[in-house]
Amino acid sequence: MTALARPDLSTALDPTYTVGYVFRISVRIDQMLVPVASDLQENGPTAAVVINLGTNDAIVGGNSAPAMASLTQLLTTVRPVRCVVLTTIGPFADDRGCSDVGAALNRRMTDLVAGDPRRYKLVDWNRFLSTLSSQTRQHYLKADLIHETPAGARWLAASDEVELHTCGTAAQTPMIQAPGP
Repeated sequence: MTALARPDLSTALDPTYTVGYVFRISVRIDQMLVPVASDLQENGPTAAVVINLGTNDAIVGGNSAPAMASLTQLLTTVRPVRCVVLTTIGPFADDRGCSDVGAALNRRMTDLVAGDPRRYKLVDWNRFLSTLSSQTRQHYLKADLIHETPAGARWLAASDEVELHTCGTAAQTPMIQAPGP
């Protein structure tokens, strides 16, 4: 998803932020632990990170414990970072994986934000998609019901930008709504 949203993220965040990307296509959270740690070590202090991981964990399915443990490890890795923007997993990944891994990760992210709203911010992709009619949703989500369309990428980028601007505050921003009919 980050690969698809990258151009829109760069447009939304540059030049206010010096943006760097650490992503791999079709990987689980555990597969990103070393690349994220390496990037943080190589590039020094980072003011904020945007985490959009967990969809592939949900697609794989099974027990949620490994994905939850991987998220905990990832959060430990980014502990020195002052602001962490988390992106929830869309509502259809669990259907593909026949499990509740995405739902469990989403609950954990929501709990983190509630527990420390100055440090953790939430881009609620799951809630956004869940509020849309199936007809409107197709403008934001590809037919595979996993990956975002260009409009979805713009929504994610705009939401990341809004959340980054509230880092260090307890402010909770309203979810960006889809344009009306």
